Amino acid sequence: MSQKPPKFPSTRSLVVVREATEEDLRLMASDVIRYLPEGLFPRLGKRFVRRWMKTFLTEQYGVALVAVTKDAPRQQVGFLVGSTNQIHHVADVLHQHKWGLLFSGLAALSIRPRVLLHFLRTRARPYLRRLLGRTNGPVAGANPRPATAVITSLVVLPTLRGGGIGRLLVEEFLNRAVADRASLAELVTAAGAAGAGAFYKKLGWTCVGERHSKDGAPIHTYQRSLP
Repeated sequence: MSQKPPKFPSTRSLVVVREATEEDLRLMASDVIRYLPEGLFPRLGKRFVRRWMKTFLTEQYGVALVAVTKDAPRQQVGFLVGSTNQIHHVADVLHQHKWGLLFSGLAALSIRPRVLLHFLRTRARPYLRRLLGRTNGPVAGANPRPATAVITSLVVLPTLRGGGIGRLLVEEFLNRAVADRASLAELVTAAGAAGAGAFYKKLGWTCVGERHSKDGAPIHTYQRSLP
């Protein structure tokens, strides 16, 4: 018996952006590893990435959005994770999930010796400082920094890019950032054709700096002021 080909969403179908759920995390983690492989977290595997991404579902300032289409409502065509106040989100994650993420990360590193060696060379010291609470968080009485919303990951299926899905996800994220009184939005993307700088420029973001990641790759920081 021949099987029907899987129904794939059309760019002409109505796109709906909704809150991500725990059931969405498996596919979201797979897509991060597949389409955003740069950095440490994707190299730690799906189990760790799912655990990390779950913090955007559970914490107050976390945002996890999924885009689906009307003709395939259970199939993700894109997603976005970020925070509407990065400083407070990181503080909440360290307070609530520090040890769980630490043990999950160590377990992932223990079976990936090359990733472990790379981690020791490039990230071990700052990660230990953060885990031990030796970094500066929000301090009462200090001059407050502007509340900054940060897009951490944005993925749209390659075959559906250019159809407005990414724009919808970003607009919904910015609406939530404004509602949480963020005055600035920020993100980092790879420099050149490997990154999404051209996409964000079309949406009104401005490149404000260039530097190299911990892995030595050139990256650009983009910002957008919020009302």
